[in-house]
Amino acid sequence: MGRLAGAAVLAATVGGCSTGASAGDGGPIIVSVSIAAPANAPIFLADELGYFKNLGLDVEVKTIANASLQLATGEIQYGAVNTSTVMEAVAHDIGLQEICVTQMDPSYILAVSDLVWERGHLNDSMSLKEKLTALKGEKLTAIGGREVNPGAKLLESLLAKNDLPPDWIGVLSQASSAASTAAFQNGQVGIVFQPQPVPDQVLSQVPGRIIFNTGDSPLFSEMDGVSWSGIGVSKTYAAENPDISKKICDAIGQANNYLDTNPVQAAEVLQKDMPAFDVKTVQNAMGTYKWAKDAAMSEQQFAESAKVLANLEIIGPPTTEHTDAAFTTDYQ
Repeated sequence: MGRLAGAAVLAATVGGCSTGASAGDGGPIIVSVSIAAPANAPIFLADELGYFKNLGLDVEVKTIANASLQLATGEIQYGAVNTSTVMEAVAHDIGLQEICVTQMDPSYILAVSDLVWERGHLNDSMSLKEKLTALKGEKLTAIGGREVNPGAKLLESLLAKNDLPPDWIGVLSQASSAASTAAFQNGQVGIVFQPQPVPDQVLSQVPGRIIFNTGDSPLFSEMDGVSWSGIGVSKTYAAENPDISKKICDAIGQANNYLDTNPVQAAEVLQKDMPAFDVKTVQNAMGTYKWAKDAAMSEQQFAESAKVLANLEIIGPPTTEHTDAAFTTDYQ
């Protein structure tokens, strides 16, 4: 269960409450996130713009790290989950289920410090393969380490696509995003491979440059339309509370659509939920994210997503039984 326990799953700050549908104990419905960052923007935005409240939901958004097991047992009602985490859960007979989709086709940015650039004798005329070859022995940080971090697994795929072994670039395991950023800033590592705005943030404090973006590259074209993250819930809780589950997905769908059409305005609303980043940084980051329209996806599209993740060795080979258990359209 290593990948499940170590995966980054949810995030947030406490959101406002409202009257309406609540958890079974009479308290608010908890929707969890692991980090206050743009990846979790749909949850924050659904809270800030009143989408939950307008549907009669009493929701509290909470920051809870590595909450996948709490979601699977129903201790927490709903939360942001990586699709890879859900697939690993069902492979271990853990009743976690993704009921709607937030982010698709992630953009991971590979950036290096000027120190690493100079140490590797890199230059702008080099091909990507030549630059990666020159980075032999350098390190990046990854929350949870090489085996559980999606970015670390994507890095291995990037190296493989350039005929380099998976350990060509080392991975230093860290417990949090803040620790990872600090390791780059103090020179402990010289490479970052994360979604925005982390690369922009670290490069604003430590001189360096971006050398690759998965979202812009044909090397990762197979990830177009892939379910990268979504809303997770105990399969039992969702089935016992179908009306609430549908309203949660409805609110997230509205937030996804707003993010897609109004990224600049969304960033202004969300910046107070993401105090580690200034509003300009959040605005710049929003343009690199792709959100599922209406938070919806067909079961066939999800199954194809699982195959892509398996081909990238982010998850093990999926079975039809596993993909059927991991995702449902019942609440879309």
